[in-house]
Amino acid sequence: MMGLFLKYSVSVLNLKWEPICSIIKVKHIPRSGELIYLTDGIYYRVINVVHNIGEKQGIFLLVELVGKQPDESEIK
Repeated sequence: MMGLFLKYSVSVLNLKWEPICSIIKVKHIPRSGELIYLTDGIYYRVINVVHNIGEKQGIFLLVELVGKQPDESEIK
């Protein structure tokens, strides 16, 4: 029953391994090829998911920029 509400801590990195978002909590780890939307209004495509398994597990999402969400003024 505890596993239903488990959240994972992930770090979002660009392809040069530079942090875009240091640590975020997610219920589901995105898969390669999926799009993610961060609070800055920009979409990113997940290129690779890297798991560091040691004393403390680390999860890194390598992403590439897809584009910004259009503003309401641009849609009309």
